[in-house]
Amino acid sequence: MRRNLVKIIATLGPSSSSGSVIAQMARVGADIFRINMSHGDQRSWESMVSAVVEAESMVERDLGLVADLEGPRLRIGDIEPVRVQPGSTIVFSYSGGDVTIPHREFFEVLGEGDIVLIGDGKVSLIVESVEGLTAKLKVLQGDLIESRKGVVVSGKEPELPTLTAKDKMCLEYVARRPFSHVMVSYARSSEQIELVRSILRDYGRQDVKVLAKIETPRGVRRVMEIAQVADGIVVARGDLGMHYSLEDIPVIQRDIVQVARTQYKPVILATEFLSSMIEKPAPSRSEVVDIYEAVRLSVDALLLTGETAIGRYPVKTVQWMSRVIVKAQQGLNVDRPPAVAQIYRLARGLVELAENLNAILVIYSKTGRFAERISSFRPTKPYYVGVPNEKVARALRILWASEPVVVGYTSYEEGLVRTSRLLEEKGVLGPGDTVVEAAWSSEKGVYLVRVRNMVV
Repeated sequence: MRRNLVKIIATLGPSSSSGSVIAQMARVGADIFRINMSHGDQRSWESMVSAVVEAESMVERDLGLVADLEGPRLRIGDIEPVRVQPGSTIVFSYSGGDVTIPHREFFEVLGEGDIVLIGDGKVSLIVESVEGLTAKLKVLQGDLIESRKGVVVSGKEPELPTLTAKDKMCLEYVARRPFSHVMVSYARSSEQIELVRSILRDYGRQDVKVLAKIETPRGVRRVMEIAQVADGIVVARGDLGMHYSLEDIPVIQRDIVQVARTQYKPVILATEFLSSMIEKPAPSRSEVVDIYEAVRLSVDALLLTGETAIGRYPVKTVQWMSRVIVKAQQGLNVDRPPAVAQIYRLARGLVELAENLNAILVIYSKTGRFAERISSFRPTKPYYVGVPNEKVARALRILWASEPVVVGYTSYEEGLVRTSRLLEEKGVLGPGDTVVEAAWSSEKGVYLVRVRNMVV
């Protein structure tokens, strides 16, 4: 049951939508799977959800399942693909033109001299003129322009709805399926996060964790406010790179990670870790270094996107990321946030007690909150969490070093006994091991800590 400290999230798509491929990715290191709701429809999503459930039975463990909402983003309308060359001019219009942009907000903020980026910035243009809902632009960097690609006006953020009608439809779908997390794209306020949580609560799914994707300047400015209410933070480096100079991204990444850590919230880094493996069977040296340095930041998880969704080598991609994670976590000097409240002091004390005794840490948590606190102090080897059901297990997959074990709903003390017994049956615990067992009941205010030496 050896697991990575830093978890791997793999995006599903045409290359990875079968149960067998998902199971292979899980066996080589993936713990969580993401469905990008910017693409496809309920029929295709349902196929992927069923494939994850099928893979769970193959690997005999619960897997995290993340729904990534499309969010309120400017996108190109339905057009015939057009390849543009540097120096050429092209017309953008609300309806018609060479390229359709079906968002009035785009033309309302657009001005002469603005830089417009499309997709991941492969196409860049400068605005020559704007007349109402039509604009003439000159191509600076050319490539293929296709339907549904994102559009960014550099340095400007149009006022867009908090949630789109599609997002609300997606949340209704999420509530009916075994998702453990929802990613809120273009998170820019605490109210946005609370609205998503409220909708999920109305559908009876308060167990679904709400993750805020930070990918715009407004989100960066308000990251502390957002982190205080979200269940986790995602650093979306691809979209951030559309708004900031590339040399600024490492600093912004570090600062967002630090904010999440000080709020004891899980933090995920996303985008372009192994993009060369979309076409090639091995990564570049710079990609390996990027993963290595991400692990050294002590983030909870790394997110693969196109590499596993449309790439030729989804399983090899996960395998390579896992290899680098294992290497990077050797001798890792973790940075632990200060513990102020009593429950956080207890969590930090348990992590340090287990390390000082070279012991295996085993806890029982009915809701998973105790495990979240343990993970926030970055134990230097995997720890085991007894949980009452699969929902809690799936949600904990994303946390640093956590290995959930479903043992049923019971008292905290009996939960610890069952968890350790099951780990003994699986061969995780054995003669000669020292075990630190712990549980905390918020209702009763009872802390249970026990140190056991397994008899040889």
